[in-house]
Amino acid sequence: MSEETTHERMQRYEVLAEKEREFRKQKTTVLDDVGEELIDAVEQAIEGAGVAIEVDSTSRDGTHQTLRARLDRAALVAAVTTHLPDGFVVEHVNDDGTLTVQWDEREGVSEGRRAAAVLKAIVAEETTTDRDGLFVEVPTREQVVTRATALGIDEDLAERRLAHLSDMDVVDVVEDEVYPDRNFSKF
Repeated sequence: MSEETTHERMQRYEVLAEKEREFRKQKTTVLDDVGEELIDAVEQAIEGAGVAIEVDSTSRDGTHQTLRARLDRAALVAAVTTHLPDGFVVEHVNDDGTLTVQWDEREGVSEGRRAAAVLKAIVAEETTTDRDGLFVEVPTREQVVTRATALGIDEDLAERRLAHLSDMDVVDVVEDEVYPDRNFSKF
């Protein structure tokens, strides 16, 4: 057996380093392409949903109205989940409007997983807390299911997925009110 010399090992290292640089460039290109596809999917989705416009105030004489655009997280998630490429699902929508989209590693994302993302967005949208993070207002089970059906989710599926989210400690249903639970931001 002939041993490789230090010089030969360094030559092999250089070959491997070059291959690594080449693969790193390919990885970056693939991720950039995926990012662009996700942006396109979200842009298509928000053309029809995602922003709710409401009257904030009206002047005394009625000649001036102030409108407020508000991010409708639940409608946005519902719309985006139908536009995302196979294998992707909305994981979370933050108060600032940023979306976390997850690749599920499976070719298709189940209808239940997509429904759970919408249900979670509904709970987030309808939950208010005070400065200390204590709950001021939370939705009822009926409000969550009603909103989910308005967003195109079958009522039975919404009920089953809400129970599943409760089993996973993502939400907590107490006296028919739905609270975000300890794993809420993880799912």
